[in-house]
Amino acid sequence: MGENENIELKRTWRDNIFRHLFKDGENFVEMYEVFTGKKLLPDEIEFRDTDSIVMSKDLKNDIAFITQDGNFICLVEHQRSKCPNIGLRLLIYYGELLKMHVQKHGLNIYGTVPIKYPKAEFFVAYNGKKPWVGDDCIVAGDVTINVKIVDINYDQLEIQEKDNALSGYAYLVKQIEYYITEVGLVPGFAADRALKDCRSGGYLTNYVNKEEFLTMVTEVWTIEQQAADRERWAREEERAKAEERVFTIEQQAADRERWAREEERAKAEEKVFTIEQQAADREQWAREEEQKKAEEKVFTIEQQAVDRERWAREEERKKAEEERLAIAKSLIASGVSINVIMKSTQLSKDEILKLKSEC
Repeated sequence: MGENENIELKRTWRDNIFRHLFKDGENFVEMYEVFTGKKLLPDEIEFRDTDSIVMSKDLKNDIAFITQDGNFICLVEHQRSKCPNIGLRLLIYYGELLKMHVQKHGLNIYGTVPIKYPKAEFFVAYNGKKPWVGDDCIVAGDVTINVKIVDINYDQLEIQEKDNALSGYAYLVKQIEYYITEVGLVPGFAADRALKDCRSGGYLTNYVNKEEFLTMVTEVWTIEQQAADRERWAREEERAKAEERVFTIEQQAADRERWAREEERAKAEEKVFTIEQQAADREQWAREEEQKKAEEKVFTIEQQAVDRERWAREEERKKAEEERLAIAKSLIASGVSINVIMKSTQLSKDEILKLKSEC
């Protein structure tokens, strides 16, 4: 890695690119229109750099803009996974931005005259693989706030215009993940291929040829993959050692038990037993043999129970999948839109298109 060895490794490449693109006012107003249908002009808003108000290195808002007239603040959080604490985080960011607003304008919050302060609009730009199911009201403690969850995965966007920064970002992420998961490329090459796709497809034309953007995309991916690989290798090494240790302990215990039995039997055979002693020993050995068989039988029964439970789960999953496919086919036949079918059945767009071609 060279000079990159001391860089702190984080899984934040998507967040970094998202912030880089949408801290730009023109890109932000495009995204805001996609989220709300309302138009703003770049000169009507002002970017708020929240890095100066973070309480820790891991707690900071992604995108925040305030209108020039001070009427409202818009906060956008970029999420890869569903977070039950997103409402609380947004409230914290909003409070800190209000503090900045009060200090900037010298407002007296202890006075007797009510002061005007910016209202807030909260958004989550979500591009996880699993649907974020639920309404847009997220509870933060005893306070309920309205947070609009917007799925920004490329296949879910209603607007896929090539000159739209949000479409470009979604397309870039989609292509990188495709080349990694489907083609099997290492992340560095996957990012390079995805950037070439953006160039040929006309996405992010103002960024994909800039050295700053290219370096950010490829280096973040390389660093992230190195961290992930080291973590995976460490887990595999630890698991292998644990399995060897367990095997050794179990083997030693089994060997000691077998040696003890053999030693006991040898001693018993060397003795000159009376008829009563021999009968007692045979009875004891018979009990031990019976107990051993009973333990093996119990293990077999338990294993059978586990197998039956696993088969039942698999059968249940299979039936649920068949039901979802049946519902999707019925909705397709009724002329329902693909987006509605996706939300109702949690099937992917490709799966629905395949069903549609078969119907």
